[in-house]
Amino acid sequence: MPSIIPFLRVCAIAALPLMTLSLPMTSPAAAKAVTFKGTGVAFPINLPDNWRVKNIERGVEISSPDQEIYLWVEAVTTDSVERVIEEYFKYFKQQGVTTRQPIDQQKHTVGAVDLVQMDIPATYEGAETIVRFVITEARPNETKALFIGYWASPKGDKAHDATLTGIIADIVRP
Repeated sequence: MPSIIPFLRVCAIAALPLMTLSLPMTSPAAAKAVTFKGTGVAFPINLPDNWRVKNIERGVEISSPDQEIYLWVEAVTTDSVERVIEEYFKYFKQQGVTTRQPIDQQKHTVGAVDLVQMDIPATYEGAETIVRFVITEARPNETKALFIGYWASPKGDKAHDATLTGIIADIVRP
């Protein structure tokens, strides 16, 4: 993909007790914010009011109102990344997603944030689907890194491009 922001749209899980919903937000299109504290430094993730936020075992699941986009954000240690990836693959298989090799893995720097992006070739119900992981390094004063997962239909990925660009800018901040 030509730009860093479009391929950073991802799925994610975050530490449940480390998330809170709060109002208002600075973005005019957004109506709620999730404050992520899992890495050790709190930051807001601004969301449109009609996007769903669901607390899950280790954090938060964010989904578009049409359920074409699923995004998870998780605070992880270096030691847990491989296990988290295995859990995602198991989850996707249970949902009927077929993944293939090779996985395209690239390293990038966005602002001052180093990250690894993994694009996983996949199909769902016989059609292409988008599955991505993004793993950031822990930043200064943070105890954990971010693991972001993303599952979307190509239609949803395109339709929600502007919203996702804003969400990712909040998550992958300097």
